[in-house]
Amino acid sequence: MGNSRQHFDEEFKRQTVKHMMETGKTPMEISKEMEVPVSSIRTWKKQYGEVGDKTQLFVDMERLKQLERQNRELQEENEILKKAMHFFTKNRD
Repeated sequence: MGNSRQHFDEEFKRQTVKHMMETGKTPMEISKEMEVPVSSIRTWKKQYGEVGDKTQLFVDMERLKQLERQNRELQEENEILKKAMHFFTKNRD
């Protein structure tokens, strides 16, 4: 019984990594599910998945924090302007 190597095309590797990330499964679980060596899946994950997604997630989170901060500031300004409007219109009467 020879030790034959399996060869997978790039599309299969990318789809495997995508499936793993979408389902949240570990490389070990995917290895058992697809009957592919876990070391191969870990290599594919490094090669095709992790870097771009984490970087984009970090950028999105930073942008979200910035927008939330800006939203809070604008809401506070609106409240101040409403109070000022009531104050000045009340004193004119």
